[in-house]
Amino acid sequence: MRDLELQVRDAARTTAGHPGEIVQYSVYLEYTDDKKTSVPKWITMEADSDGGFQLRSDFENPDHAAQQIRRRSGIE
Repeated sequence: MRDLELQVRDAARTTAGHPGEIVQYSVYLEYTDDKKTSVPKWITMEADSDGGFQLRSDFENPDHAAQQIRRRSGIE
């Protein structure tokens, strides 16, 4: 996620001679159940800017199962 967030930051950042773009950035989380101890299984990141920058990435939380166990055991 960090690499994708850096792309959004770079699009919005003002640099010498180049004004930053106005970026609409959204992150959507998909859970496997409605329990308050649940962690997201899928993550969608989207960004569009007034200067043409676009990003869309869907990916599975690679540590989902372990995070669920830790969270429900009260470790996290």
